Order: sequence, then structure tokens, then C-alpha cells
Amino acid sequence: MMLPIKTLIPTLLFFLSTVLPSHALDPVVTIDGVRFALICQADKGTLKLRGVATLRYLKFIRAYAGGLYMPENVLSNDVLSDVPKRLVLEYFQSIEAEDFAEATRTMVEKNTDTETLSRIAPALDRLCLAYRTVAPKDRYALTYIPEKGLDLSLNDTLLGTFEGADFARAIFSIWIGEKPINKHFRDRLLGPR
Repeated sequence: MMLPIKTLIPTLLFFLSTVLPSHALDPVVTIDGVRFALICQADKGTLKLRGVATLRYLKFIRAYAGGLYMPENVLSNDVLSDVPKRLVLEYFQSIEAEDFAEATRTMVEKNTDTETLSRIAPALDRLCLAYRTVAPKDRYALTYIPEKGLDLSLNDTLLGTFEGADFARAIFSIWIGEKPINKHFRDRLLGPR
């Protein structure tokens, strides 16, 4: 017996919603097999995906894919100001915690003036100690909420919260600052300016 189309579509949607995990129906953007939701909740607000990119080294080895989330009404040029933001990085390679710490220190020094660097040094030390070794498919997320601070999480497990707009600016500058780890990666994350 054939169901009429009026009945078939709701039945099919009900079937899919019970069989598939709820996130499987969420709107996403995919880059190099990595899925990023179009929106995410951050504290009490909603952030929208601004851009996605894959960071490669030696031009062909994929290190990680990233997605940058910001409030819809914030311009890309204002990303480093005291506004909510979230950067999610999913790794293609295993990377040791010590390598994260070393790279973070190097890039923060490159993007931060001496006075600010000395002021944020204690938070930078704590962040570097919070890093964990990652395996392929692991996800680090940096979420900044002005009233709360910068959260570092690995696979949705909070590793630490770090206060201060200057500290958040220094950390996000690694990927989206004037002297980022990779300009093409930064520009893809920021989208149209």
C-alpha cells in the first residue's frame, strides 16, 4: 500500500528524527571532513559561524580545521575587541601539550607589546600548563565572554578560565591578529571584512 505524499513526508521526517542523532539534522558547514555548526551557544548568547579554514604546513599536511564564531552584529575588523567570540580547532594530527605551550608563547610574544606581555604572563603560564596532548579528531575550543573571561576546553571538557580582555586578545591574536600563525587561515576565518 502506497502512502499519500501528505503522509509520507511527515512520516519520513519523524523516522529520521528518531533514528539520527539530533545534531545530524543541525545546519553545518564542512571543511576537509570536519563539521562546524552554523551557530553555537556561548553563555547567554548565540554566536554565528563567521568562517572556516584548514591550516596546512609544508603546503600539503593538514594540521587542523578551525571555525570562528562571533555575534552577527560585530564586524570582522572588531574581532579582537572586547566582544564574545569562540574559536574551535579540530586536529588532524597528534600534537604534544608541550608543543602547544611553546607555540602559544612564541605567537603571543610576536603579537603583544612588552608591557601587556608582562601583565598577562601569569595567565599565559596557567594556560600553557592547562594544555593536553591531542589526537586526531580532538577539539580545542577557546570561548571568550567579556564578563566571564576566556575558557579553554578540550572535547567539551573545561580545562581553565582566564580573566582579562588583554589576555583574550593576545591568545586570539595567534590565529586572527596582525601577525597570525597563517594569514590565509586568518582571512578565511574572518570572512568578508
